[in-house]
Amino acid sequence: MLSSDNSPAGQDRYFITALSRGLDVLACFRTSDVSLTNQQIADRCKLPKSTVTRIAYTLVKRGFLVQSEPGGGYALGSATLALASSILGRMDIRQYARPLMQELADFAGATLSLGVRDRLSVIYTEVVRSNAMLTLMQQVGSRVPLATSAIGRAYLVGASQAELNAIMRMAKELDDSAAEAIREGLAHGKRDYDEYGCTTSFGEWQPDVNGIAMTFRTTGNNTVHVINCGGPSANLSKEFLLDEVRPRLQALVKKLEESPLA
Repeated sequence: MLSSDNSPAGQDRYFITALSRGLDVLACFRTSDVSLTNQQIADRCKLPKSTVTRIAYTLVKRGFLVQSEPGGGYALGSATLALASSILGRMDIRQYARPLMQELADFAGATLSLGVRDRLSVIYTEVVRSNAMLTLMQQVGSRVPLATSAIGRAYLVGASQAELNAIMRMAKELDDSAAEAIREGLAHGKRDYDEYGCTTSFGEWQPDVNGIAMTFRTTGNNTVHVINCGGPSANLSKEFLLDEVRPRLQALVKKLEESPLA
């Protein structure tokens, strides 16, 4: 059960609010964003525009943001790319999983993705797709919501109680509806695992998208990984995913769990 503890971060003497706000600014950028104005960042982060101006100025000085011209919009800078490359480079499981994922993607005519959690989303760390004409055009760095996507629900099922409590606190900081969506997503995921041994999303994330997902941990590593298989519902019916793809995804996950890679 998710905890109702929503104590503010301000009561934690180790919590640095200014640093947290700076990280929020970086995290608000999406893969589809070319650039964001101060006002757009302020709206996404729920921060005063004057605060965003100071944070953005500091991040530009450190190379985490770039500004095309004075007064113009901001884009992520090369310093963020260096951090991302360092993280992805340590994820050896991506290289091990890629050919296995490609084999299943080609069989299903679908897109397969690996992911990890970032706030209230899963961010993709690896994506492979089939040559089918209709596939999901996701890419590394794309985000999907924890509450309504199959891969997000898989993460909720695999998360520890302490992490679930932290996720709930984060959701409550947004609004009650976000917290309720997390509760429903977790409950949906648990029902799915009891019935199918995987999580599902048949039109709940996007009306025309179906997907299934699983959570796993590799040998010697307690990190929660999640993997999904999905695509347009016109190509991937519920029955095909559950009857044909699910046992293959389960076999793939078993191989990943037995891998010695971190």
